Amino acid sequence: MPGMNLPSISTPAQELYYECSGHGADVLLLHGWASSGRMWESLAEGLDDVARCWSLDLAGFGRTPLSDHARPDLDAHLASIVDFCERHQLRPKVVVGHSMGGLLALKLAHARPDLTQSLILMCPVVTGRFGLKANDVFASQFWMSISARARPFWSIITSDRLAPVFSAPFYVDRSLRARYVRDFQSTSWEAAVAALESIAQHTMRPHLAEISQPALVVVGARDFTVPPDEGRLAARSMPHARLVEFERAHHQPLDEDPERFVALVRDFILTNGGSARVP
Repeated sequence: MPGMNLPSISTPAQELYYECSGHGADVLLLHGWASSGRMWESLAEGLDDVARCWSLDLAGFGRTPLSDHARPDLDAHLASIVDFCERHQLRPKVVVGHSMGGLLALKLAHARPDLTQSLILMCPVVTGRFGLKANDVFASQFWMSISARARPFWSIITSDRLAPVFSAPFYVDRSLRARYVRDFQSTSWEAAVAALESIAQHTMRPHLAEISQPALVVVGARDFTVPPDEGRLAARSMPHARLVEFERAHHQPLDEDPERFVALVRDFILTNGGSARVP
């Protein structure tokens, strides 16, 4: 399967923008596609007394610019995450990943278990599936043939007029939507497309049984961005994983039900990454 081996990091990876706050166990936070570390602000605030949260902006997303001519796939992002941990001598007690970040957390746990004591996966991509089978498009020869010509449309859909339509979910509080728009507009075309193409060609299914770290998997039962069956598969296949479903949530449980999500994460941390009780 493509992307299953840890890529070489013999040359320095791009330095990532990050924010670090709080006191306690080290928690590494990995955002999803067209997002940034800003998505974790409420979680970091809620964990301030029990965790030191490290929120990253992956290359081409948020506040980390993309190097010239770079098209970072998942392996490149993974290499950057490993490099970041090594530079900061970071051995996270918990790695939290959302959507694409959940897939990266799984890859990190499999490739470098020494950097992943336990996992929290929120609406993770596991087998490369998106809602409406969009992954079939990004993995197709047809897409490869037109992707370069599609680039001009990115500047159109990230414009001030259209970005809110394409990026701000209807199911999150209106006060949060400006953050979604800002992150969407900060995402480079190269990073956006490379990530979608790479996700569509990845699957962690063959390796889930080998990921033995304690894990909490949270899915939104109404998620149409990443099918909740992705997270259910991970929870069912990993030997020490537990599934929690937010019945009324879509793809953003942290923003849709922050009190419950923060309580789950706090409990997971305080029980040493063991099985979390559902509040």
